[in-house]
Amino acid sequence: MYEQRLPYLEITLSNHQNQGKTMGGSSAINYLIYMRGNKRDYDSWAEMENFGWSYREVLPYFKKAENNQDIEAHDVYYHSSKGPLNVERYPYTDLNSLMLVQAFKEKGLPVTDFNGENQIGTDLVQTTSKDGRRMSANVAYIRPIRQTRPNLNIVTEAFVTKILIDPASKVAVGVHYIKHGVSYTVYCTREVILSAGSINSPKLLMLSGIGPKYHLDSLNIPVLADLKVGFNLQDHVTTEALILGLSNKTSTLISGEQLLNEVSKYHHQYPTKFGPMSSTGSLSGIAFIKTGYEKEDAPDIQFHFDGVNVQDLYSDPTNYLASRIFPLSFYDGITVRSILLTPKSRGFVLLNNTDPVFGQPLIYSRFFTAKEDLDRLLAGMRYVVSLENTEAFKLSGANFVKTPIKGCESFIWGSNDYFICILMLYTSTIYHPVGTCKMGPAWDRDAVVSPKLKVYEIGQLRVIDSSIMPKIIRGNTNAPTIMIAEKGSDLIKEEWISK
Repeated sequence: MYEQRLPYLEITLSNHQNQGKTMGGSSAINYLIYMRGNKRDYDSWAEMENFGWSYREVLPYFKKAENNQDIEAHDVYYHSSKGPLNVERYPYTDLNSLMLVQAFKEKGLPVTDFNGENQIGTDLVQTTSKDGRRMSANVAYIRPIRQTRPNLNIVTEAFVTKILIDPASKVAVGVHYIKHGVSYTVYCTREVILSAGSINSPKLLMLSGIGPKYHLDSLNIPVLADLKVGFNLQDHVTTEALILGLSNKTSTLISGEQLLNEVSKYHHQYPTKFGPMSSTGSLSGIAFIKTGYEKEDAPDIQFHFDGVNVQDLYSDPTNYLASRIFPLSFYDGITVRSILLTPKSRGFVLLNNTDPVFGQPLIYSRFFTAKEDLDRLLAGMRYVVSLENTEAFKLSGANFVKTPIKGCESFIWGSNDYFICILMLYTSTIYHPVGTCKMGPAWDRDAVVSPKLKVYEIGQLRVIDSSIMPKIIRGNTNAPTIMIAEKGSDLIKEEWISK
C-alpha cells in the first residue's frame, strides 16, 4: 500500500505542455531532430532487469526504422537505409549553425555522429525530414498503407475517456470514446494498446482504475490496480533566457516582403524545398559535453540553439517566449539552451480533481528539487558562454547579451546567482516528458509495465510510448519512442503469432 497522501503539493504546476493532437502525434510538431540517446542509457535499463532493452538489443530496432540518406549510412553497424523513416540533413544550412559547430570544434569537441559510437562532440544534426519537408511518424508509417490495409480503421476527432476492463477478470476488453458528442464503445479480442504519450497515457490508466489508490479514492474511481501510475516524470530542463546577439553578418531578421519571397521557395511545385524555410535555422548546430559531475562515459549536457528577436524578448519576455510564431531562421538573436540530460529530479502527473475526464491533467514537474541538477546546468552554462572567446564568434560578431533580463536585474550577469535566477524564473524544456508508466521487473514497486510492456495486474493491456522509459535518455526523444514502438510491435507478434 502506498503512502496515503499527495507529496510535494507546494510545487508550482507546469505552465503548459505541448501536445501533438494530430496524425503522427508529437512527431508532427517537434524539432525534427533524429537522436537516439547514448548506449549507456539502454544498458542502464537492462541493468535494472529490463531484460531485452540493452543497447545491443535495441539497436536493430533503431536501424529497422531508419532510412539514412547522409554519409552516416556507410556505417552499416549503426545505420540503415532500408527503413520507413527518412533521415537526412536539411538542404539549407544557416550560417549560425556553422559558426556554432566551428566554435565547439575550437573548444576541443570532435565532429561526431551522435547516433554512432561516440556521442560527445558536435555536428550539424541529422533530422527526420526529406527534401526539406517534415517526415512525421504518420508520413513514414501510416500514410503509405492507410488506403491499402483492410484491418486498419482510423477514427479522427475522437476523445478516448476510458479503457474498459472487466472488474472480475481484470482483463482489458475495449475502449470508450466520444466523437462529436456521441459516445462509442469498441471491443477487442486480443489486446488494448495504449500509446497516448507520457501525459495522457497515465491519465487514461487512472481514469480506468489503474493508479495510486489514495488518488483514485479521492476521486471516487474504483481501484482495479494500485500502481505508481503518473510518477517518475522526467524531462530535459533548461532556460530560455540566455541570449546570444547576432551581428549584421549572421542575422537573418527580414521584412515581411522578404518573408513572402522565402515562402515562395517552399511552394508545392518544387519537389525539393530550399531556403531558410526548409530548415530549423541555428537549431541544427548541436553539441554534447560531459561536465565534471558526470561519472559515466557519456554526456550530461546537450546544447540547443533557437531563433529569438532580442528586442521583443527584453520588452516583454514572458509573453514573447509564449507567442513566437516566425520560422526559426528569421531572427537577430539566439536562445542558448544548456539542457540537462541526466536529471535527478522527479515529478508526477495527477488527474484534474475538478474535471478528471475532460480537464487537463495536473503536471507537477518538480524541476530543481535535486541540487545536483542546478550544479550540472551551471557547469554547462559556464562552458557555453566561453564560446564568446572563440575565433568563430569573434569573426561573426556574435556576443552574449549581458543586460540582465526582467526579474533578475539584481544579479550580475554571468554570476552563479544570475544563472540560477534565469533557470528558476525562465525555466523551460524542449518537451521530452517520459517515465510516467515506468517499465520495470515485477519486484520494482514503482513499475507500471513489465519489460514486455504489459500493465501489471491487468490482462491484455500494454503501454507502448515514451512513458515506459525508466530513465530519460540522453537526447531528443522522438527516435527512441519510434524504437519502442518497433520493439513493442515485435513483442505483440511474438505472443500472438504462436497462438
